[in-house]
Amino acid sequence: MYGSFCHFCPNFCWLLFWQRYCTDKLFGAHICEDTLFDEDWKGLDAERRYYFECLHAPQAKQVEVALDKLSLLGARCYAPAHGPVVRYSLSRFTYDYRQWCQGQKSQELSVALLYASAYGNTAILANAIAQGLIQNGVNVESINCELADSAEITRIVETCDGLIIGSPTLGGHAPTQIQTALGIVLSVAAKTKLAGVFGSYGWSGEAIDLIETKLKDANYQLGFETIRVRFSPTPEILQQCQEAGAYFAQNLKKTKKLRTSRQVVTETHVDRTEQAVGRIIGSLCVVTTRDEETHKGVLTSWVSQATFNPPGIMIAIAQEQNAELMHHPGDQFVLNILKEGRNVRRYFSRHSTLGDNPFASLATQTALNGCLILDEALAYLECTVQNQIECGNRWLIYAVIDQGKVLENDGITAMEHRKSGSYY
Repeated sequence: MYGSFCHFCPNFCWLLFWQRYCTDKLFGAHICEDTLFDEDWKGLDAERRYYFECLHAPQAKQVEVALDKLSLLGARCYAPAHGPVVRYSLSRFTYDYRQWCQGQKSQELSVALLYASAYGNTAILANAIAQGLIQNGVNVESINCELADSAEITRIVETCDGLIIGSPTLGGHAPTQIQTALGIVLSVAAKTKLAGVFGSYGWSGEAIDLIETKLKDANYQLGFETIRVRFSPTPEILQQCQEAGAYFAQNLKKTKKLRTSRQVVTETHVDRTEQAVGRIIGSLCVVTTRDEETHKGVLTSWVSQATFNPPGIMIAIAQEQNAELMHHPGDQFVLNILKEGRNVRRYFSRHSTLGDNPFASLATQTALNGCLILDEALAYLECTVQNQIECGNRWLIYAVIDQGKVLENDGITAMEHRKSGSYY
């Protein structure tokens, strides 16, 4: 009785799949008894749950995929590497695994834990950090970058609330898979996400310093002190990693609560347009305009509410930002207010030029004024220019709001954080 397959399975073609995603520890329990089968399966509930939380909770999505594959095999029992053979409680244990996976994924906050591990040490650190996060009510999506493709990493990075990257150092560098993952993080992850860095090394540990420097230069805030471990981690180091995960979870909750308290306003008895106006709090926006049949879009955060009656906004734009389409009385545009955690900004630049088509990869709809609404926006406002004045290197545009709508009631406005007021 060895390995990661069931002796009663008629089909062994899923062996590699199982080894990749779940190993021989699926349906296990860290106990050693003389009993071969799980006759007293009810008495094993606590051990099974503890084993799941220690090993499988960070890979809840992969575990669900494995369960779906296994359901096609018609197995009558499972022989894990740890614990008794699962024979009498196979259906119950499968049900429990699905429930535990769903419970883990339903947590309010989620952290992407990205790592690669040359000799297993970085993976051990990752698991210890994951335990600290899980024990503090945070969902963890643990991804071994050596086994994940770019699309999967991108999906997780875009949807998570925080991200932690771990790497070994090989020949003075991070593995190629980690460099790819870091590039994805820097290009698609909102700068408001909390970040963390850890890793193991044999000599100098340049990969850890590289990741930390890149994240700090991109203005990410670190949720714990970077963890650097030489050779194999000791029990004391693993305890520190678990505490770092707990500290990260606490900081993540504080950051989320602070942003929410600053941006969420009471919306009782206000119409849809006023709700949309209320989202303008130094927000990151995309302004869409139209030049006959050509649609244009430019990224900006220089927007503020200017008047209450009629509701109006003021926006500052440069000449190269298609100012000629917005600074004449009667010109119309749509202000798309972006949502935090959804990185639409990568499709737009500060300087939009003719011939660019950033809308090719985005779902849109046409507003009543003929400009485009981004479906992934938090809210939008349809505006008409009333007055303009040239000030320094910007045009100040005053526009009244014709109508607007909040597209996602539970979302939070995306904010731009800059290191200096003299440049973007």
